[in-house]
Amino acid sequence: MIFSELEGIIGVLMLASTLVVQIRSYIRPMTNTVVTQSILLASIAIIIGIRESSIDLIILAILIIVLRGFLVRYVLNRRLPKARMFVREYSHGVASVTLASVIVLIASFLVFRYAFYPSVHDPLGAIGLSILFQGLLLISTRRNSFAHFIGYVEEENGIIFLSLSIIPLPLLIEISVLLDVLALVIAGTVLVTDNVEHTRVEELMG
Repeated sequence: MIFSELEGIIGVLMLASTLVVQIRSYIRPMTNTVVTQSILLASIAIIIGIRESSIDLIILAILIIVLRGFLVRYVLNRRLPKARMFVREYSHGVASVTLASVIVLIASFLVFRYAFYPSVHDPLGAIGLSILFQGLLLISTRRNSFAHFIGYVEEENGIIFLSLSIIPLPLLIEISVLLDVLALVIAGTVLVTDNVEHTRVEELMG
């Protein structure tokens, strides 16, 4: 019972982190938020691993922490400009993005209720599906490559969260590693280019 409550609390915190990322304009705080989200996901994997005495889930949690908690932050911070705290994007409005996020949230819960819940019977899976859709929303509403990469990491987190309910553990670990490797390939081919801005991105120095 305690484990289930902890999973629910952490799941809600992960969902809240996706909304925080949506309304942020500065890239570095977005990066920190999605890294925190990844660590929360690893915490859920550890909790479920302890509850089910599964070493596979503990391994999955370690992979998430290493690859998304540290390596993703390292890659992004290496590519951000020197004054990276001040890199900002103006391609979205807080009100419109907040409204779109709420609509996506409601739609994802409805999709999970009718498409997944009858077979998996795990209501927390709705959070994973919502995080997945929020990552897609972030990618579609931003024009900056850093934001796109962060949105992809969010999608990964949502897929793994959802998959904890419906995919066998060995396959889940393989999928997680594949997604992380793909993320690093994307970072290597997109973020290392000279032009990472698809619209006006300014640096505020104070």
